[in-house]
Amino acid sequence: MKTSGEKKKLAIPDSLFIIVIVMILAALLTYIVPAGAYERSVNEAGQTVVDASSFHYVDATPVNPVTVLSYVFEGLNNASSVIYVLLCCGGGLGIILSTGLFQGLAYTLSSKAKGKEWFVIAVVTAVFAVLCVPINLNFFIPFAPLGLLIAASMGMDAIVGVSIIMLGGAVGFSCGAMNISNTGTAQQVAELPLLSGMGYRLFCMIPFLIVTILYIVRYAYKVKADPTKSYMYGVDTSGTNSFDLDNAPKLEKKHLLPGIIMAVGLVYMIYIASQGKLTNPAMSSIFLYMGLLVGIAYRMTPNEICREFMKGAKSMCSTSMMIGFAYVISVILTNGNILDTIVNGLSNMLMHVPTLLQAPAMYISHVIINLFVTSGSGQAATTMPIFVPVADLIGMSRQTAVLAFNFGDGFCNFILPHAAATMGFVGALGIPFSKWFKYAIKLFIIWSIIGCALLMLATVIGYA
Repeated sequence: MKTSGEKKKLAIPDSLFIIVIVMILAALLTYIVPAGAYERSVNEAGQTVVDASSFHYVDATPVNPVTVLSYVFEGLNNASSVIYVLLCCGGGLGIILSTGLFQGLAYTLSSKAKGKEWFVIAVVTAVFAVLCVPINLNFFIPFAPLGLLIAASMGMDAIVGVSIIMLGGAVGFSCGAMNISNTGTAQQVAELPLLSGMGYRLFCMIPFLIVTILYIVRYAYKVKADPTKSYMYGVDTSGTNSFDLDNAPKLEKKHLLPGIIMAVGLVYMIYIASQGKLTNPAMSSIFLYMGLLVGIAYRMTPNEICREFMKGAKSMCSTSMMIGFAYVISVILTNGNILDTIVNGLSNMLMHVPTLLQAPAMYISHVIINLFVTSGSGQAATTMPIFVPVADLIGMSRQTAVLAFNFGDGFCNFILPHAAATMGFVGALGIPFSKWFKYAIKLFIIWSIIGCALLMLATVIGYA
């Protein structure tokens, strides 16, 4: 029984609660920021084009904070393509998880990595960085349990498990070397050859990946030495995936064929992604067939395959709901007509920045915009038609402007409570967003310093 002098411990806010608070704040912002708009038209290629010189103020259309929940259905609808991919991929991976293939792999890694845990972290992080060069990181959210299994097998927490997959993928995705949706959209707007300038963007991955691996390793070893240092210490994660090292299944001959099928599926994903043909329906189909074939190869009955598929899809339901809620924020800001006002103000600011700092300033502008529009292709379509003419006026190469967009849109996503990838990964493993933010914010600051240095270097060498 509590004594009268005992302080009640504050509960950790649920991630969904944080998103709702941000929704309310977004609605309040529509009362503060003046409403404005650019003129838009559709060109012959079917692309929406913004007239950079057409900004004008319009009548205010503030969103009542009391009504924010009425936008949830629209948010879920806008996020439907992401949600459907998660459900299909989660179902397919659910079948694969039930074979014990991942668990056996984690056990093997833990037994081989005694004293070399840093090597496992470095390799897995680098692998997902490479995978996410051509493939959208959102597609790998269902792999969160694999990260947890690897981390737990080495005596580390769920944050390490998320980091080796999501933060590795963040580097490959955010540098934008072969990112068709984000880099491709931005370069189309900037009238640059598709995926041109790839060499420098691949070079940028090197310092980002090195500091990311070092950051994860430092935290992982601190947690392994003293579990009370973990941000997850005392956090109830019941109901999420767990790993019992003592009873972990070992890799056996029966896992060979399922493993080959899994590897072939991943190679095929990379191949069609490099061709620019990895769509949401294609990704869903790959995981559906991969799960089915693994189930057959493992000699599961039809009922077992169906049951494990539904179990895997179910594990993605809460994650999908949080992503739908996160999309509401963009809906609120769009209905309040304040996004264009924010973009216009930031573009005007760039005119007064010293030459060497213009690219870092454009990066910071995209970070600010990303607080409101977390969709990469959506942000490219909204901002690049304005920032490209600004880059021309101040003498910045269009390729550097695209790079500033890549960094600003990409790396910022991993500290935001309404970014699909972040909420997908932390939600899948039951990590409270507040705990993740405390861990990731310091890495984001390091990323920002590196990004600004690379953008200044791009200015000096005339990256074009």
